[in-house]
Amino acid sequence: MKKTKLIISMLSGVILLSACFWYYKSDPTSFPNDEQLVKEMTNHFSYVSNSEIQDTIFLDDRHVFVPFQAEEKLYGLSLWEWKNRKWNVVLVSTSGDIKVWKINSKDPSTFHTVWNYPPQKKVKYMKLYLINKRGFQISGAEEQYEPGVQLEQKITLSENPYGTMKLSKDWITVINSLTGSLTLPQYYFRWNAYDSLDKITYPEVNDNGSSSWGGATQIEFAVFIEESELE
Repeated sequence: MKKTKLIISMLSGVILLSACFWYYKSDPTSFPNDEQLVKEMTNHFSYVSNSEIQDTIFLDDRHVFVPFQAEEKLYGLSLWEWKNRKWNVVLVSTSGDIKVWKINSKDPSTFHTVWNYPPQKKVKYMKLYLINKRGFQISGAEEQYEPGVQLEQKITLSENPYGTMKLSKDWITVINSLTGSLTLPQYYFRWNAYDSLDKITYPEVNDNGSSSWGGATQIEFAVFIEESELE
């Protein structure tokens, strides 16, 4: 009898594990078409109901970047993730300003920079910055000093107003070295733009952009940094 109960228990465990694997780790189905994407985005913002999907860019097989253009010349973006056997929208934003999608917050190699600006005439290129302020902390007899970090990565604008970029290997190495630091503040991202004379300029953006997001994925909304704030 005990042996029978043990076998039943083991079989139940195998079935449960198989069901969990099927539910959480199943391969993605085909990505929704443009009409389905707009319908789902409209659940977050009704005024994107007539949006035009500009592109669908797979960052990997489970994460997709979808730029779109809404009415009133709003250039926005949405981020999608395959989870729990369906495609979920984790962000809808009618502001195309640069955002850093930390797909796995513990692994900077999964970080993707995304943006969607109106077509620019005065902007030649942009720069993304990784910044970590100097920090100093005393804990008992131990003293810890953390030097400041300011790295930049150039973003060359293509003929499309939207784009995505992964972090360089150097940045990934630096972020891994900063993760878990006891000093504050933690690292963050900033950006700015340059004209044909290599002067900092502010690009044309959506003045009334707004965002809606959910889920456990971390998304950092990088903000514009003035030249006076750079070292």
